[in-house]
Amino acid sequence: MTEFEEWGEQIESQNLYLKHYQLVTCASIVILMQLGFTFLEVGSVRVQFTKSILMKNMMDMIFSALVYFSIGFGFAFGNGTPTGGFMGTSNFFLVSNENVSDIHHSPAGWMYHWSFCATSATIVAGAIAERTQFVAYGVYSIVGSSVLYPVISHWIWSDTGWASRANPESVISPVLDDAGGIAVHTSAGICSLVACYFVGPRQHRLDSKGNLVSDLPRQNQAFIVFGMLVLWFSWYAFNAGTAILEAGNHESLMGNIAAYTTVCTASSGALYLVLHMLLRKKLPEPSDLCNGILGGLVCSTSGCSVIQPYYGIIIGSVGGAVVMAISKLLTKLKIDDVVDAVAVHLGCGVWSAISAPLFSDTHHNTNSGSKFKYSTCGLMTGCEEGWKYLGSNLLLTLLTILYVTVVMAPICLILRKFKILRIRNESERHGVDMVEFKGPAYSNDLKSRTTNMFNDVRNPSPVIMKRETITSMTVVEE
Repeated sequence: MTEFEEWGEQIESQNLYLKHYQLVTCASIVILMQLGFTFLEVGSVRVQFTKSILMKNMMDMIFSALVYFSIGFGFAFGNGTPTGGFMGTSNFFLVSNENVSDIHHSPAGWMYHWSFCATSATIVAGAIAERTQFVAYGVYSIVGSSVLYPVISHWIWSDTGWASRANPESVISPVLDDAGGIAVHTSAGICSLVACYFVGPRQHRLDSKGNLVSDLPRQNQAFIVFGMLVLWFSWYAFNAGTAILEAGNHESLMGNIAAYTTVCTASSGALYLVLHMLLRKKLPEPSDLCNGILGGLVCSTSGCSVIQPYYGIIIGSVGGAVVMAISKLLTKLKIDDVVDAVAVHLGCGVWSAISAPLFSDTHHNTNSGSKFKYSTCGLMTGCEEGWKYLGSNLLLTLLTILYVTVVMAPICLILRKFKILRIRNESERHGVDMVEFKGPAYSNDLKSRTTNMFNDVRNPSPVIMKRETITSMTVVEE
């Protein structure tokens, strides 16, 4: 071996090391989304349910890690040829992983996709908060980490998936879903909708006529905003990690992905703010604006590596309108979604899947070192074949909605039949923290304040604190 050949091997080895390091770094940042979701959900529920939200989010991390390691990753990226590209049949427990140069099948790839799996599972926790039993949520977390996200991601991203751009023998024109607009957000959004429907609305959300109360007090708006900011930060790694997995020249893509994510997010938040002021003649609550911003982040996922940043203005703006419209529709349909997960993740996930084949104008091909065997181009960017890609994304979106519904609806029915879906009336009235744990999540001197604030959420008593007694948290009623 010549000296130049040795240098070439060393450079190739270093590049592989850097890609694995970058992917693990992205995965670690994506895992911070769990912190963001936790703060957002805790801030959105009544104070008597703080511990229950904390427990459910920790359960997500535990169950999703073990399940995805043991069988989920095998279903997602194992050899799917025996099943016709429906699901993988190998690489369980990572025992068959020998070729670590294939980053998709390496431990680094497992960690990155586990962070996606955990994100998908956590989304549902906020939607069905305040009235779901731990057993029921544990069942969902296991099912979501084993046969929901893994199977759908196999269709889209695996080398043998029936709709994957990485599969030259895919059944349909390849699906464009870079960072999980379909695999993560649409699937989690429809799962949230099914769960909300079967578990029913919270007791205090209904008025005397049986209609949903549209405006409810939140425990802590600051928690919600902080959680949203953590999610926004983590989303850059959520989207940019796909550049490492997909393209050979991923360095040039990362900046484009970051810019597109930012423009899409800001546009969604801006339009949500403007629409709210025009239609309701007042500023939105911080928690509502957070949903508009999160909608933009979801909109950026499917086409993040193939859409130029300036299209993010259009895509994000539509996303802000989608969040507001679906949130209003769910209220009329008496679907109680505590954190608007359905509007944000299902609504904007579907729009993300539609927008990617519409506005794609960057080609992935084998010349750039990409693993994908097909180029993609958008219908709105002058591509005559754009109809095929749009049709594929729509078909995969509909099949994802159908698949998740078929899996989750019977499970919810069984849980409800055996009375392990919804908590007892006493727990819902007084709070799980007070009935099933050892008391409130906060210190005892806050107990009287929080009880007064949330005993009757439809007619909350106004409370203030004297300036001189703020440090002791003594409450004085007006």
